[in-house]
Amino acid sequence: MEIAENFFLPGHIPLFVLSTFNAIIFFSVLVAMAFILFGFYRSNANSYHNKITAMAQQIDAMQQHLDYASREETKARADAKRSAAAREKLLTSLSHEIRTPMNGILGMAILLEDTNLNPEQRDYLDTMISSGRILLNKVDEVMANDTLDQSKIDQAITATQHKNTDLRNCVEEVIETFAVKASKKTIELLYKIDEEVPMQVLTDNNRLKQVLTNLVEKAMENKPPQVVIAVHIVKHDSMDVPPTLGFAVGENQVANSAEAAAMLLAGNELPGNNPEEEQDEKSLGLVISKKLVEEMSGQIRMTGEVNSSFIFSIPLNKVPMLAGTAGYSLKDFEGKPVLIVNNNTTAAAILKDQLQQWKLLPVLAENGPGALQLLAERSFSLVITEMNMPGMNGYHLAGCIKDEFPQLPVILLNPLNDDQYREQEDIAKEITVLTKPVKQHTLFDNILSNLRQKKNGQVLDMSAKKLSTDFSKRYPLRILVAEDNLVNQKWAIKILGKLGYEADIAGDGHIVLDMVDKTAYDLILMDVQMPGMDGLEATKMIRVCLNKQPTIIAMTANVMHGDRMACMQAGMDDYISKPVQLGELVNMLEKWAMVITDRKLV
Repeated sequence: MEIAENFFLPGHIPLFVLSTFNAIIFFSVLVAMAFILFGFYRSNANSYHNKITAMAQQIDAMQQHLDYASREETKARADAKRSAAAREKLLTSLSHEIRTPMNGILGMAILLEDTNLNPEQRDYLDTMISSGRILLNKVDEVMANDTLDQSKIDQAITATQHKNTDLRNCVEEVIETFAVKASKKTIELLYKIDEEVPMQVLTDNNRLKQVLTNLVEKAMENKPPQVVIAVHIVKHDSMDVPPTLGFAVGENQVANSAEAAAMLLAGNELPGNNPEEEQDEKSLGLVISKKLVEEMSGQIRMTGEVNSSFIFSIPLNKVPMLAGTAGYSLKDFEGKPVLIVNNNTTAAAILKDQLQQWKLLPVLAENGPGALQLLAERSFSLVITEMNMPGMNGYHLAGCIKDEFPQLPVILLNPLNDDQYREQEDIAKEITVLTKPVKQHTLFDNILSNLRQKKNGQVLDMSAKKLSTDFSKRYPLRILVAEDNLVNQKWAIKILGKLGYEADIAGDGHIVLDMVDKTAYDLILMDVQMPGMDGLEATKMIRVCLNKQPTIIAMTANVMHGDRMACMQAGMDDYISKPVQLGELVNMLEKWAMVITDRKLV
């Protein structure tokens, strides 16, 4: 009873009531926590939903931007392709429109060169021909340096086209290209080709000229007093490595084959090894040169501290000497003493080597007073003097020589655009003035002319006849010229006539088909761009529709990438670009005349 009473006394809570109360509180807490957690979840869920929605919107916006960028890139690529195609079409048209009339100009100049001219007239003619070729080289330079990006550089590297190449002509054409620029910068342009180097080799003439052009231009950047191109046969230490053809370009002359070989081993790499390396305009020429040399299976190096001297080598592929390529000979004047007056030791040494190759006896003097002293001590058959020398220049020296030795011939080597020698016409008329840089054949002709003048007491015409009707007797051909340009028609008839051929003319492809069907031509010189039916279509028709199958040589001003391949795919046998070089045409006729003769014998 006491316990029960105590249980119900005030201040005491029954145990079951207390347990129930605790349970209610605990449950309430749980419910509250549940509501709190639910609210928190709802809040976070809404936040996550908002974030996911925002992210989805951002992704969608990015996708739209990417789609827009992709469309713009596609459009830009298409615009770039159209622009490049339009530019290439414009350049092709420009090149063709320049080359076609230049073929007539230079062609007629070559015909004039084969006539009787005095030394001054011949010098003017050489300048005219050189200027024409400089213009063409500038056109080629624009075509080659159209853009600077790597893809364009790679596209410029086309299939190697080996053909018979006259090394001296190749080097001289490069020298001509820079004649005016070098004269303005007072840079002397010199070249030396070792006597053991063959006159003709089998190589890619266009690539070789492009490499030499790029390197000469780079070598001139620092305005050296001179730039020398030296050509050697490079003999390697290893017996397993055959001799190669070495070209050195720079301020200093490479003396011999051994020095050239050493430079190839010790030289530095050119830029362009890293395909991702950005190239600027100044290094672009070197990058292209490196690629071209490597495509010709050669190697190239830089030498010198300022990287303005270079040497490269390519395989040496000799070819049999063709008709009319015999070397120069001064047989009647071997051992004759010739006085060379020049304060430029490199130029004097190169000229001395050349005269020694011609079996003359050169003696060097560094200045005018020294030359006069030598003349007082011994006799000479000829004097060759530089114009610009300190103290007494070449013109004043020539006047002194003519006063003391009126019968002694004098050749004055005069810079381009320097007319000081005209100040006293009486002296100018008594000497021979040659404009630098002087070609080998020009130097030879004038040395021979002056030596004969001294011997016989009169001036003899020394215009060596390059063209002879005997050529057609050795290589009989029935020739058709497909050409729509009247000047080029006239040139072709004249030049082939000089070789002894009576060629026929066709002005378009339709006439070509008709004439080939009626006449058994051995060879067609085919222009590509002609009205009505062009040369490519005419060639295809001949190959497919006619029984007569003459040899067809493209003779065209189209020189862009792929033009040669287009001619070959149409069925042509060979390709020669305008303006046509006389030697190249003669070699082409000789080459195919032999093939045609062999075919007839089968």
